[in-house]
Amino acid sequence: MSEGKKRSLTHIKGESGVNILKKYFPEEWVVREYTPDYGIDLSVELFVPFDTEFITAGEHVFFQVKATDKLEMTKLSLSPRYNVGRGKKTVSGDSVETQVVKYVLDTDLLSTVEKMGSAVPVILAVIDTNTEDAYCLCLNDYLEKVLIPDNPDYGNQATKTVYIPIENNLKSIGIKLIEWYGKRAKLYAFFNKIHAQAKDLQYCNAYEFEDEVRHFLNVILRSDVWSACDYFPALKLVKEEIDYYVEQGITREAEKMITCSIQAGEDVDAEIWEAPYRNSPVSFRETQSYWGILHLWERLEHVGDIFEDTIKEFFLPTYLNAAWK
Repeated sequence: MSEGKKRSLTHIKGESGVNILKKYFPEEWVVREYTPDYGIDLSVELFVPFDTEFITAGEHVFFQVKATDKLEMTKLSLSPRYNVGRGKKTVSGDSVETQVVKYVLDTDLLSTVEKMGSAVPVILAVIDTNTEDAYCLCLNDYLEKVLIPDNPDYGNQATKTVYIPIENNLKSIGIKLIEWYGKRAKLYAFFNKIHAQAKDLQYCNAYEFEDEVRHFLNVILRSDVWSACDYFPALKLVKEEIDYYVEQGITREAEKMITCSIQAGEDVDAEIWEAPYRNSPVSFRETQSYWGILHLWERLEHVGDIFEDTIKEFFLPTYLNAAWK
């Protein structure tokens, strides 16, 4: 005789892990559970204060939640590396040790996350059901910065051990970690937009240039990407440069060059200079204003390079992240 449907211990632990993780989220965040799930347990939509209510931040983070009552910790020895075409290569040098949480994942999950790309963050949350600690790891970045450089054929294995820095504990670090990953899609959209604008400005003729600059600035200043400034100092610095240009009508770089020339007794308004964007001579003031704007967009593009090369190693078990501590 049938004894009826059974509820497995795995399902009980899984639900317990999800319930513990939810405790860390502000009550205004919206949590959507996926049933059945195929690698993603939760979708979390972030909300921010607005007057006496809350509005959506337009930010979403996915979670895969794993619960255990036997959390395993160990130490990793991390060696310095350098970039090789956005990848990493280990070099000789003093290594550093960092304490991590070990967890074994099915490689099917890792393959799914790899297919999703980098713009949509998928966070692995390993929950210690005894202490209710929640250790988080961005699987997208872990694949790109740690796993694939070390083991590009990881998919040939059924499982793979991943390592989470113990500092990534929501009990101690708070929701700042989740808020940072919530900015991911905005950052990628911004970097893509900046790259396209920079190319357009390089080939823009003199008669269109000022109008294009005003239009491009209007587009990027309306972007909510600037809400990431508190998490990303390089972005904050370039925002200050943009604000200066908007207020003064000239970049700091161009202003400095023009001021130095005036102090040297040069006539910065004499139209005796050649420029690639004009057929007739132009003034030193005009050329410096022009190049100052192009260099401003170069700095914006450089922020994207910094993000790819270093910032994505935040909260990962890498030498660079361990050395920052």
